[in-house]
Amino acid sequence: MSFRISFLFFVYSFGISICTSQIPKNLSLLSTLTFPGQSLAGCWHYEDGNGHAYALVGASRGIVIVDVTNPALPVNLFQLPGVSNLWHEVKVIGDFAYAVSEGIDTSNVKNGLQIIDLRYLPDSVPYKFYTGDGDILGQLRKAHTVTTAGNYVYINGHNITGLGTGVLICDVSDPWNPLYTGAITMNYCHDSYVRGDTIYTSDIHAGQFSVYNISDKSAPVLLATQQTPGLFNHNTWLSDDGQTIYTTDEHPNQPLASYNISDLSNIEKLDEYFTINLPANEVHNVRVFNDFLINPSYGSQVTIVDGLRPANLIEVGNFPTGTSLCWDADPYFSSGIMVATDMNSGTLYILQPEYKRACYLEGMVTDSSTGIIINGATVAIIGTSVNQISNASGEYKTGIADSGTYTITCSKSGYNSKTISGVNLDHGILTTINFQLSLINSSIQEGSDVPNFQLSPNPCIDQLMITSSSSKVLRIRIMNMSGQILYESIPVSLGSKDVLVPVGDLSKGLYILELNSDQGTSFSKFQKL
Repeated sequence: MSFRISFLFFVYSFGISICTSQIPKNLSLLSTLTFPGQSLAGCWHYEDGNGHAYALVGASRGIVIVDVTNPALPVNLFQLPGVSNLWHEVKVIGDFAYAVSEGIDTSNVKNGLQIIDLRYLPDSVPYKFYTGDGDILGQLRKAHTVTTAGNYVYINGHNITGLGTGVLICDVSDPWNPLYTGAITMNYCHDSYVRGDTIYTSDIHAGQFSVYNISDKSAPVLLATQQTPGLFNHNTWLSDDGQTIYTTDEHPNQPLASYNISDLSNIEKLDEYFTINLPANEVHNVRVFNDFLINPSYGSQVTIVDGLRPANLIEVGNFPTGTSLCWDADPYFSSGIMVATDMNSGTLYILQPEYKRACYLEGMVTDSSTGIIINGATVAIIGTSVNQISNASGEYKTGIADSGTYTITCSKSGYNSKTISGVNLDHGILTTINFQLSLINSSIQEGSDVPNFQLSPNPCIDQLMITSSSSKVLRIRIMNMSGQILYESIPVSLGSKDVLVPVGDLSKGLYILELNSDQGTSFSKFQKL
């Protein structure tokens, strides 16, 4: 934990008021509630079935319960006793909340898992602390986060070294009296996400998330692991359809990433997202709501990203909070409100989100003469900060939060740029534009020759002779019809007019020859027998 503490101090020192000029989008402020002298951490929701809504907030001196039934006038009802510590996390099952902290009470009164009975709100909240039973009797003193699903509580990053400081699994069919059931012991687990019989653990120090089958809670089975971009996986959350997982890495300049996990033997990264206003300040926790990603982030901001197309993540909302870190956000209230905690200011924000689908823009970039895919072309929406680079498959995927009529450009060094005006982009609509770029000072011949050069023989078998009476060859490339480079060479005698190219390793078929010469770049198609 020492690394993480020093990292937070780094943010304090350099992140003060960095969001003051940020203009909110699709998130409006309903109210705030500040807890003087305290920092805030995790938060979660509880609704009693009688129209009352409560925010449960991890403050540095213990869990706070706030009545947000009228979100414009939140009421601080209780602060429960807890160890004094920066980290306090809380989740809910039914009418009971479960909270943990990284702090340790030397008198052993406030250690372990705090169990909070919410049935008597708003009048009272009975609570007690659970420190283990059975094989872990009296051993649980602290934990980093807590996850709830079904009738089970998952205690992440606990202190029991004999169980790997991973995940403790407790049955809370009797919510007041947990029963230790099993453990995941392979790695320290910073956080976890559970759906059905599968748990996804954020193994922060191992730089990965892991997937386990927990149909038998006493004997979890590892199914897969996947490293994340920053090798410091902080948390994960699953898409609504369960096919995509979203990951965060708690390091500056690291993205939120999306992964296709439909085949655990072949996990595929789909996209990476950096916040628009503060791209160097990473997302802290990701939550998913109706395939929108809710992202409390460093730089004290919460953002909304459209995740309907997980290979094309587009920010559609943002709101600046305090002065350092928006630690957590909860969008799951039935009224549609969102609560967010700002750590350094000790402020709870109650927000009204407006969920609007992004305007999607996707397509391919290819060479207009050869059809070869172009990697590294920039597609930009003029008048905005939106731009995207085409990938190794020639694809680009981008978009914008606001509908309208835009001018789109595509450019690549060595090619003539292309501009398309009057492009209508609308919410939830995919607009496809394929760009064909032409090389500057280039030509292509369907026959055997290119300007100033002769190819022989064509068709050829083992060797292709390139000759010229005037131009000098500077570089040679041979590509298949998909644009894959199969051969590349700079002649030993730079600027040679006559070059012999070995083609014996090529299979029978049609190929594209690219010549860079002192007269420019030229292409020709030739046949290999």
